[in-house]
Amino acid sequence: MVVDEPDAVTNDEPRTVPAWSVAAWPLRWKVAAILILPVVLAMTLGALRVQSELRDASRLSIAADDSDIVSPAVEFIGRTNDLAVAAATRTDVASATARFDEIATRFGELIRSGEFETSVAADFATATTTADSLRKLVSAGAAPVSQLAQLSDDVTASTSAALTSTMRSIDDDGVRTLADSLAVALSAQRSLTTQEVLVESTDFGDDVAVRVQVAAAAGTETAALDELARLGSTSVDVSALLSAVQNRRDAYSRPGAAAVEASQFTTSAESSAEQYGQLTSGLGTELSETVQGRANDLRSAALRDAAIVLGAVLVALALALAVGRSLIRSISTLRHGALQVARLRLPEEIERLGSSGGVPVITAVPVHTKEEIGQLARAVDDIHYQALRLASERGQHLQIGDMFETLSRRSRSLVEEQLSLIETLERDEQDPQRLEHLFRLDHLTTRMRRNGDNLLVLADTTERSGRLDPVPVGDVLRAAMSEVEEYRRVEIGPGTDAALTGSAAADISHLLAELIDNALRFSPPDTNVALTVSRAVDGGILVEVVDGGLGMPEADLRAANDRLSMGGEVTPETARRMGLFVVGRLARRHDATVRIRSTSGQHGQSGVTVSVHLPGALIAAPRAVDRTNGQNAGTPVRSSAIESADFFGARRVADNTERKPDDAVFAGRISTPVEPASDPTYSPGLPRRSPGASGVSAESMLRPIGVTPTPAPATTSDTGRPIQSETYDFFSPRPAIDNSDGQPAGDPVWPTVEFPVPDPAPPAVSVDAEPMAAADAPPIFQRLTSEWLLETTPGDSGERNWSTPADTGWSAAQHASESRIDRYTESGLPLRERGARLVPGHARWNASTGGGTIRNVRDPAEVRALLDEQFAGVRQGRTRTEEGRHSREGDR
Repeated sequence: MVVDEPDAVTNDEPRTVPAWSVAAWPLRWKVAAILILPVVLAMTLGALRVQSELRDASRLSIAADDSDIVSPAVEFIGRTNDLAVAAATRTDVASATARFDEIATRFGELIRSGEFETSVAADFATATTTADSLRKLVSAGAAPVSQLAQLSDDVTASTSAALTSTMRSIDDDGVRTLADSLAVALSAQRSLTTQEVLVESTDFGDDVAVRVQVAAAAGTETAALDELARLGSTSVDVSALLSAVQNRRDAYSRPGAAAVEASQFTTSAESSAEQYGQLTSGLGTELSETVQGRANDLRSAALRDAAIVLGAVLVALALALAVGRSLIRSISTLRHGALQVARLRLPEEIERLGSSGGVPVITAVPVHTKEEIGQLARAVDDIHYQALRLASERGQHLQIGDMFETLSRRSRSLVEEQLSLIETLERDEQDPQRLEHLFRLDHLTTRMRRNGDNLLVLADTTERSGRLDPVPVGDVLRAAMSEVEEYRRVEIGPGTDAALTGSAAADISHLLAELIDNALRFSPPDTNVALTVSRAVDGGILVEVVDGGLGMPEADLRAANDRLSMGGEVTPETARRMGLFVVGRLARRHDATVRIRSTSGQHGQSGVTVSVHLPGALIAAPRAVDRTNGQNAGTPVRSSAIESADFFGARRVADNTERKPDDAVFAGRISTPVEPASDPTYSPGLPRRSPGASGVSAESMLRPIGVTPTPAPATTSDTGRPIQSETYDFFSPRPAIDNSDGQPAGDPVWPTVEFPVPDPAPPAVSVDAEPMAAADAPPIFQRLTSEWLLETTPGDSGERNWSTPADTGWSAAQHASESRIDRYTESGLPLRERGARLVPGHARWNASTGGGTIRNVRDPAEVRALLDEQFAGVRQGRTRTEEGRHSREGDR
């Protein structure tokens, strides 16, 4: 089943599309709109064309109906002319009157039954009225010739004008030519009738005006015949009619009435009248038939065009529907196939890649055409294949990454083994030069371990487990310092009493170690690197690493800040800027902000300042625990330096528990008390490795696996608080002592920090085992059989007391420091008594001389270096051994 709308992909800023927008229409609606709009437009244009042709056909039909009156009108004009001529010549008047009455009756009925325009109807009405007047005048008898000529001329003019108006509305050149020819022929016939009537006048020979009218009529006839010859739409011999006109003009132009009565005029007039009758009758019939034919043709053309348009629209619509259906079907198939690939097949095939391996054969989208949609389907297949190939390669890369992660963890375990072995060699080495070489090898191994941690960060691998207890910020800074070789060049400013969450402390320490190491490497060896801590306004912590190097150009600063802001994204610069990549990824993991700026702008010197802002979410809630008086009975509180060493040395602690060395483990670590250095520049907080500082003794390495040593009985004070190991307290930070509360001077005042108090641990089952000599087994096998490989019981998560044989000396020294002072100087200062505060066993008696002590002359610098290394060794030795055990357990 394919879901219509995706829910796995969302846009950052989705744009709302209105429902009425064309972009929101479904594909079927869009295709329908594309097809319907042209079809509707074609149908509209075709309908308009058909309508125009039908309108023209209707107009021609009306004109054809009106053309039925043409022939009767021509005949009506001829009968009127015959009546006027008969009345003028007084021959056959009754017969002419009868023929006139017949045509006048029929012509009147046609006029009354027809639907003519107003002007046409008015002209016909005028013609009929004038003809009736002529008829009455003839019936009255003795009508004046001039009046008969005028009435006959008026009837012909009105009828001819009506016919011309009727035919002029027809938009056809042939019809208009015939109509014009008919009008010219009627005009010529009217002129001939006028000549015939006026010639019959009694005073024709003497009346000049009558003769002028006859001549004018003859001229009009000649002009009409010339126009008729120009139109050329008749089969009549126009030249013969022109000759007849000339003959008649010659006849009546002679003086005297006898000349007019000549047979030449009469014959010519009769011949011309007959020809004019035939001409007008033929033109009228032809005009009527032409109009009828044109009307029928237009009607047929309109119907034909309507059928063609309708058929074309139907064919186009069917073809468009077929194409649209094919398009929609192809797109629907492509859509369905693409959704199947994206939401069903591709996820299933990617899941099967982990088990089968290799790119499986894909099922092509079922669109097999070679047009654009087919090409798009092939593109979807290519995307499908490339996605599977990339997923396969990604799976292989993940597997390779897991392999490298496993190898990195194993290499880390081997590095821990190497560190343990180096510490064993340091413990047994007495040559200062070799010991210095071992120290350098120790630092190189530590850097190798940090590089292994960088590999895990590059692989974006988080720690398997982490400590949940809060870690003081000072411990985090000191742990970061211990990761670099030139830690003596690092100066820590005033600290804060805040603590980081246990889940983030290790990564923050790693981040700061990278920054400190970078600052040390890119600053002169005679300068120091300042490490300052301050509270931020948002409740977080701001840590700044300031060096005095050459600094960086502004462009490089911007580029570095950009890479840091990307949060460890892989770019082409990653291979060349591994430190920035590690810092950026660690900062992104905990929402920290790292920024780089020039130091010169603030401190008046060159260099770079790196600011690390830790958000308030990484700051643990404050818990106050008094290390001297406020702690629970039976729960010793360790120094922050040693706790940070235990935590940051072992990044992965199983079941969130903290292993602490047994008393038997440290039984042989320190055989002689260690004197603090007298150098005023010495800082007990600066770590340095020393021989035998790992906390792993020969007895613990030779103890059989699974055998737990019998814990030494805890020593408690009068208040019930366990007495801390003096050796342990010696390596702890020593704050300023305030004696205002009456506390003894020898009892240090610890900062008040509250830690969660674990439940009392059940008593451990002791198994007696005879320790083997340390020299009987190789160091590497001693390391493998260390007590740190034992499983941690839930009861081991709490704090445990431990002591060394040197505690006896420290107790004696403490007792000696509390001895009563009896002698004072004048100023009130106590006087020191020689040998009153010697620690038992500190000096050996010189038996050879019989008295005195043998004093070992030692270099103060060497003692200071040994103390520094001792502190670092205690920190690393306690934790790295446990980390190695957990890493090997994880690899198993």
